[in-house]
Amino acid sequence: MKRLSWILTLPLMVVAVVFAIANREAVMLDLWPLAMTIQAPLFILVLGSVVVGLLIGAVIAWFSAGATRRRAREARHHADELEREVARLREAAERQRLTDPPRTGAGSTAGVPAVPPSHPAPGGGPRTML
Repeated sequence: MKRLSWILTLPLMVVAVVFAIANREAVMLDLWPLAMTIQAPLFILVLGSVVVGLLIGAVIAWFSAGATRRRAREARHHADELEREVARLREAAERQRLTDPPRTGAGSTAGVPAVPPSHPAPGGGPRTML
C-alpha cells in the first residue's frame, strides 16, 4: 500500500512543481463582491485553490461518515460486553464443574458401557428383522 501511495504521489508532485515553475507570473485576482484584489503568482492561486478544495472535501467526508463511526463504536462496545459475558459464564461453569461432585446415581451415564457398534450380517449386507 505504501508503494501505491508513492506511485501516485510522486507524479502528482512532479506535475505540481512543473506547473509552479511554468506559471510564476503575477496575476491580479478580483474578489468581486468584496472590494478586494489579490496580486499573487498564478501557481499559488491555483494550487492554493486545490488545497482549499481538498480540505473542504475532507471535512465534508468526515462529517458525513459520523453516523458510520458511531455505529461502529456502538458495535465495538456491544462486542466487548458480550466477550465479558462469555468470560463470566465460562468462569461460572468452571467453578460449578469444580464444586459439583460427579454423578453416579440412577440417572447417571457414568460407568455405563458404551453400546458396541452393530456387526454386519454374515452376508455382508444390513441386518433385517422379519
